[in-house]
Amino acid sequence: MSEQGNSGAGQGASKGGKGDGKGSSSSKKGEEDEERILVSEVEVVGVSEELKRIAYDALTSRPNFAYTLKEVQADLKRVFATGWFSSCVPDAEDTRDGVKLVIKVTANPELRGVVARGANQLPTAVLQKAMRPLYGGPLNFVDFSRAVERLDGWYRDRGILGQVIDFNFEGGIVDLTVGEAAVGSIDLAFLDPATNSPKAHGATQPGVIRRHLTMQPGRAYSLRQAKQDIDSIYSTGLFEDVNIVPQEAEDSTEQQPKVDLTVNLVERKTGGLGAGTGISAAGRGSGNMPGFVGNFTYSQRNLLGLNQKLSALVELGQADSLFRLQWVDPWIRGDPNRTSMTVSMMNTRTSAAAIHGKALDADATSADAAADARGTDGVTLGRLVAGTEWRRPLAANWSGIAGLTWQRSRCMDSHGQPLLSDAYGAPLTFSGKASDSMMLGVISGSYSANDGSSMGVSLEQALPLHPSWLNFNRLRLRLEQPILMGPLTLQLRGKAGSVYGDLPPYEAFPLGGTNSVRGYAEGGVGSGRHFVEGSAELRWLLARPVHGTLFADYGSDLDSGETVIGDPAGTRGKPGSGYGLGGGIRIDSPLGPVRLEYAWNDQRRGRFHVALGYD
Repeated sequence: MSEQGNSGAGQGASKGGKGDGKGSSSSKKGEEDEERILVSEVEVVGVSEELKRIAYDALTSRPNFAYTLKEVQADLKRVFATGWFSSCVPDAEDTRDGVKLVIKVTANPELRGVVARGANQLPTAVLQKAMRPLYGGPLNFVDFSRAVERLDGWYRDRGILGQVIDFNFEGGIVDLTVGEAAVGSIDLAFLDPATNSPKAHGATQPGVIRRHLTMQPGRAYSLRQAKQDIDSIYSTGLFEDVNIVPQEAEDSTEQQPKVDLTVNLVERKTGGLGAGTGISAAGRGSGNMPGFVGNFTYSQRNLLGLNQKLSALVELGQADSLFRLQWVDPWIRGDPNRTSMTVSMMNTRTSAAAIHGKALDADATSADAAADARGTDGVTLGRLVAGTEWRRPLAANWSGIAGLTWQRSRCMDSHGQPLLSDAYGAPLTFSGKASDSMMLGVISGSYSANDGSSMGVSLEQALPLHPSWLNFNRLRLRLEQPILMGPLTLQLRGKAGSVYGDLPPYEAFPLGGTNSVRGYAEGGVGSGRHFVEGSAELRWLLARPVHGTLFADYGSDLDSGETVIGDPAGTRGKPGSGYGLGGGIRIDSPLGPVRLEYAWNDQRRGRFHVALGYD
């Protein structure tokens, strides 16, 4: 074996030779590599007993067997591959029975600390957690490599371009060098939608786009953050396509990598006229089928290139009409909380049948007959509203709204003439005059989770800034929770509300109808100062996008119908509480779910319901 070691040195010297001498030396070495030597004993020295056992377990060489030089060298590599040793040197001692193989190993120093340079994004807790198992003994480089891989994995999982690029182990201290790609410059490129070639400028002001970018020069580049920024820019509704292209910056180095970003933008048309039709759950009078509405709109979604929205809407239906002018700033300039502001003016006319309409299939009374003769059974409610609303995100999945509106409400007949009382002589307004006025402050919060559950609560206060204005407080609560049961989904919904103070009949809570207790007409259950509603709906897929549904609804005015001026529900024979059972189909569409349903109420009367979406 010692001669084989010397032949290795001779091989090194022979590399400088020329011609036949080199060929002869190489041939001789090959013969020596294949020569087998009997090993009489194998001994590991230089480390503790525990580390010796690790080395012995890695060795395949055994006493009283013959091995070639290549096989011994492969064995040494296996010992070194355990990761515990900084050196592994063989020695051969001739004995009477053969060659004693002595392997001198040196253990790695004990790990006493870790220093990470350039790891600006890597939390200290993550670094400590990865390295903690390595303390308390000689550093194992196999385990150390796995720890480094965990650190690299932390960057990959978060889409950050970063990794450990080098390390140095000296004096028991591991000095890690981490390379995190930093953002260099960020450029905006507006592309022509037809040719995909760059344009000189776009319709949108650059500041509107840049405020959606959380990536900033000097910060670490993150693929996940880039996707979030793309989604945020998309949410403005101004662009057909958005993508971010990174490229290596000119001043990028291995120690300090840097990428320049180009945000490519393809703008879409943001304004124009439109017309459409829709469904009104109120319908005409108390008929079973819903009414239809037509609308005409003008909208500009990028006013002055600031992503501000200006819209005008005219909606005409069989019983309802709506005129609305609205301006929206989705992100008030300079606000770090992404607060939006909406200013609107609106004039509406809606049927008050949900409050003042007759109960479903109720027997006609003398008052009903008189009302029909006078044509006052159909009460129309007109509202003139102007106000401002602020909305902002509060926390993950939470948003809040604060607003202030002025409103004047009046009741009229089908010809637009003022009505002071209903068919039973009860006043239609709180003041007893042709109209009521109020200044309404609103504060609300809503929660929406990714699993479909949601919650909303709102508090409204009518401010009596003038002696004749209304003064009341109104609280509303809404809950929704889906429960997955294999191929079935159970959708639970609940609503509640209460009013304290001045309460005109038209501000009472109506119960019954397509978005309340199905099986009843709109407002067919009753109307009250307080209410609760609950619904359980079982849904399953029939054939995409059609779902089958079975449902049960319940609603109650909590015996508060009599507290409403004139008791419009009790006077018309409405029960005040009731339930409905039924089924139908739901068709998913781009505009929302289209619902075709049939339900029976607790009075054993059936009713069709057609609706778009849920209220």
